[in-house]
Amino acid sequence: MIVTFTRTGERRYRVSVEGPGIEPLFMEPAPGYDSLLPHDAAHFIVENELEIMGAVFGQLAVGGNAGTFRSPDLKKPRKAKKRGAALAKGNKADAVYSEHAVYAAQSRWENQVIVPDTKIPANDIERICKKFEEFAALWSKLPVGGSVSMAWRHSKLRTKSKNDRS
Repeated sequence: MIVTFTRTGERRYRVSVEGPGIEPLFMEPAPGYDSLLPHDAAHFIVENELEIMGAVFGQLAVGGNAGTFRSPDLKKPRKAKKRGAALAKGNKADAVYSEHAVYAAQSRWENQVIVPDTKIPANDIERICKKFEEFAALWSKLPVGGSVSMAWRHSKLRTKSKNDRS
């Protein structure tokens, strides 16, 4: 799956996904614009690096809509909505873990004074922060209409999440 982040205005962006076996989807406007690292770009990087398969981008990779992505060209919109809702409901633990991981990594990347406690290994946080830097170097130079595309490296949801802390 290829995920594309497009700068659509001075403080606006769009996220689109496409790939074999999935309907092309998009979210526009996407929330949390930032001139260096939009919120959904942080999620993509964290979920891809930590293999969080049941959060936003893992759900999209298996044909979900993560509750926020859409397409005017869906062949079976009712079925897609139902599938998206079931994926979101069944993967709440991964969604919560993704939010925590983004907060922990981004706090460190931004050198905030108060950094949340986390059980995420320091080397994982360091690797994520390097990916944030790489993305920010590209994103910060984009004109309106410019895009950055990245590949989702994983294909399947696990039946039991490796991030399930229960």
